Amino acid sequence: MAPTRVIFVCAGNTCRSPLAAALADRLIGGAGVPVVVASAGLAADAGQPAAQEAQGVARAMGLDLSTHRSRRVEELTRGHNDLWLTMTPAQAAELRARLGGDAVVEALLPFARRSGAVLPESDVVPDPLGQGPEAYAAVARTLEGALSAIASAWRRVSASDASPAQPQTKTLALPRLTGLRPTLESTALKLLEEAGELAEGIGKYRALSGERRADPPHRVMTAIGQELLDVAQTAITMMFVLEEQYGVDLQGLLHEHIRKLAAKGYLSPAGDRDTSDARQTSPIPPEAL
Repeated sequence: MAPTRVIFVCAGNTCRSPLAAALADRLIGGAGVPVVVASAGLAADAGQPAAQEAQGVARAMGLDLSTHRSRRVEELTRGHNDLWLTMTPAQAAELRARLGGDAVVEALLPFARRSGAVLPESDVVPDPLGQGPEAYAAVARTLEGALSAIASAWRRVSASDASPAQPQTKTLALPRLTGLRPTLESTALKLLEEAGELAEGIGKYRALSGERRADPPHRVMTAIGQELLDVAQTAITMMFVLEEQYGVDLQGLLHEHIRKLAAKGYLSPAGDRDTSDARQTSPIPPEAL
């Protein structure tokens, strides 16, 4: 789900973050996503115009930074659905410390990669201050690539949210396992193993194995539920492998999957279903699983 407002943050709020905000306003607004865009600086000298080189690059891209004036992050009134995007991971860490644990703060480039952007390996949008017009142009190209991917991802989510056939879901978040070095092959084999144990449990319940059922039905169903969670946990681990080792856009695949289910008639409008034990949610991003 897109935020209500996105605030781009750099150091002085005269180069990178104003460019990012201007580009986001065009790209995200052009994608039909209703998001307010702003920018600020961690160490800004309030009231300064955008750097001349930044204004020049903006003009070449059809943007206007002539009225921009710098401000510090503390000058902004915080909203409940804000997303703060910084130019470096270090800035993200500093901003989280300033804003507190409830603020949603991300470094822009890693966030954009999770939205499907193909970017240089570095997680840092370099500061072009004092390095000439080419450095500013390179920064602008990086920002444009990152923000185009974010705009596309948010447009897909908005389109899915606007669909008349929204899926009813249970929100189930499984933790990411630590201390493992999973591969595609190891997770596939583990998935088969866990699925086999699930099938064995169901077979025993239906007496397909020839064994006489002794446990009460509730206990058997609880055991089947535990086996099913083992299957789901292994599938989640495989999803991380696909995303991190092979660059698969799981968020995009999720939206395509939902559209496929709707096209086949497997999803009905939310109002047609009993919602006593389910609530509507936006699709869960892979990193939250």
